[in-house]
Amino acid sequence: MHVGIIGAGIGGACLAHGLRKNGIKVTIYERNPALSSELPGYGIHINTFGKQALQECLPDANWLTFKEASRYIGGQSRFYNERMRLLAVQGGLMNGQIISEQRLSISRIELKEILNKGLSDIIQWNKTFVRYEHIENGGVKIFFADGSHENVDILVGADASNSKVRKQYLPFIERFDVGVSIIIGRSRITPVLTALLPQNFLDGAPNSIVPKSSDWLFISMWRAPVDIHVEAALAEIDNFIVWVYVAATDSLPDNITDFSAETLCNLVLTRMISWDPSLHTLIKQSDMENISPLHLRSMPHLPPWKSSAVTLLGDAIHNMTPMTGSGANTALRDALLLTQKLASVASGQEELIKAISDYERQMRAYANEIVGISLRSAQNAVEHFSIPPPKQRHLSIRRKNTSQGYQHRR
Repeated sequence: MHVGIIGAGIGGACLAHGLRKNGIKVTIYERNPALSSELPGYGIHINTFGKQALQECLPDANWLTFKEASRYIGGQSRFYNERMRLLAVQGGLMNGQIISEQRLSISRIELKEILNKGLSDIIQWNKTFVRYEHIENGGVKIFFADGSHENVDILVGADASNSKVRKQYLPFIERFDVGVSIIIGRSRITPVLTALLPQNFLDGAPNSIVPKSSDWLFISMWRAPVDIHVEAALAEIDNFIVWVYVAATDSLPDNITDFSAETLCNLVLTRMISWDPSLHTLIKQSDMENISPLHLRSMPHLPPWKSSAVTLLGDAIHNMTPMTGSGANTALRDALLLTQKLASVASGQEELIKAISDYERQMRAYANEIVGISLRSAQNAVEHFSIPPPKQRHLSIRRKNTSQGYQHRR
């Protein structure tokens, strides 16, 4: 069995490791060069599903490196008003035990290095996928922009949200604009910020500023490279406060994607004029190289489709808003599930198409749930709601968390 994976991202690389662990031949085709000119400027939180996938798919040496590089972070999600008064905590105490998920924080560049380690012999760089054809007697022929082609038994599209594999395989499934936009930035943790901000902001747990107005500010600590222009091996990793300002797209200027970093910061500060001064300081101390706007998009509810020797994982099939921090973790979950299904085929326990069909059915079930929560979270963030009276505040906010998707699980 030979599996061809389009895309060397988090999900594709994890899948490749899992397949190799099970003795399955695999090749990754990546359109980018081996050495990227810029490093990802933000970190990632790994949840229970992501951790399980990495532990089961990665070789022991890679897994050990991941454990050494990652850091446990706070498991609770906290909600404040714009004057920094604590409104509610998602995850609390029951019988003396904290009800919250333990997550791991790691920079994306560190995770990328860990995932790429040991795959140099199976990754083909500068290979841009163009299209595929099913071979008459089984298998798939893959065509690339350089004029080459290769035959595989199974083709996996792990080529991100604008997946070319998906556009050919499932052209009726398209992302849509959710009407919500974000401005994202980061501020290196300095003594000034440490003194100004609540200590809760420094444990890695997600924090949400929920004003009486319709906008929203998400804050968390992530590990990331200080300089995104150096080689990965030379990158200095440090802790940053990452902030994400969320607003309805139609409430922002039409040309916001053309704004400079300074203009974006000023826009956010203007909309936060009555907020706590410490939040103003956070925005003002931002790293100007890493501020950008983004119009959020999402996949619709995924319907069933006829399975074949072509399948998809990660953002290629269930792209979601970043509001729950679940995109990468769901891709890792896909990688583990697909590894298990293809391993059963390789061992002769299951027919190929049935195994892929089972994978797609299970993947759709959890992906539709997570995408739905992520979408509702984005929409709820820009809807106006009133802060309840003090005695009802904890209960009311918690109800919004569970039923309306005000969640930032990672």
